[in-house]
Amino acid sequence: MAKNKFSNSFKATPNKEEWNEICPPMEYRIISATDAYSLGIVPTGLTNINSVAIGASGSTDNTIMYFANYFRVDGTEIDQEPYFELYESGSTQSSLYGIFHHANFEGRTETLNVSELSKISASGSTTDIQFTAKPDNNAGTLEELRKQGKISGFEYTWKQGMKKNDTK
Repeated sequence: MAKNKFSNSFKATPNKEEWNEICPPMEYRIISATDAYSLGIVPTGLTNINSVAIGASGSTDNTIMYFANYFRVDGTEIDQEPYFELYESGSTQSSLYGIFHHANFEGRTETLNVSELSKISASGSTTDIQFTAKPDNNAGTLEELRKQGKISGFEYTWKQGMKKNDTK
């Protein structure tokens, strides 16, 4: 079941061009928490960040979603807090942004509606962006991570896109 709770009280500093310089479409980068804070990708109140995985989806209709998955130490567990920015139809302004949450936090989270979930899906992604294991490298392609089983949240829409290509 997809996450459908998010908060949009934080907007990362990078614009679309800067996101693309940090991480090109269909790739990922792992950066230190210090670098992520200096780039304005992590909210100042979010503490205990170990590192940040940044990725960029891509799609055939030029809609893209950048994400920054915060790896945060929570007691003995690693909690993943994915931040996202969605740019639709080649726009240079994000149409939707926020942090995906696994639960409803009273007064802090909103529910994504069907239209917003469809927009995210059009980017080639879902709201379930999670890393199942630390990537072997600090940079590479999302396809590599998918094949290694180290990322989820792109699989469903990746398969849907492949089905569309097979029918042409």
